[in-house]
Amino acid sequence: RSQKMAGTVNWGTATVIGVFAGLFYGGSKEAAASVSKDAEVMLKLGSTPDKREQYRLMRDAMEKRFIRVTRGSIVGGIRLGMFTAAFYGLQNLLAEKRGVHDVYNVVGAGSATAATFGLI
Repeated sequence: RSQKMAGTVNWGTATVIGVFAGLFYGGSKEAAASVSKDAEVMLKLGSTPDKREQYRLMRDAMEKRFIRVTRGSIVGGIRLGMFTAAFYGLQNLLAEKRGVHDVYNVVGAGSATAATFGLI
């Protein structure tokens, strides 16, 4: 087992932070996007005099919003977590193989990761 080189980042910790940042970003992005869809529900509520129908419309809208925000959180967390894991894993691999931790490791890892995730 080799010694950890000074200046390198623990990719496991970075991945966990990336997953949580992605969860937060994906959820907040979907929550902000669903505001316009909530406006459509409010228009339907105003045109429906039946209270049961209003309740059903509101419940359906809230369920759909919850599902959208949850799905956005999960997808965002997985995508950003995979990106950070690949980036820091490649950066540490390059530092270990080259024997030096410098900016070229960051550039190489960033380029390879961006190219890979640009294709996905």
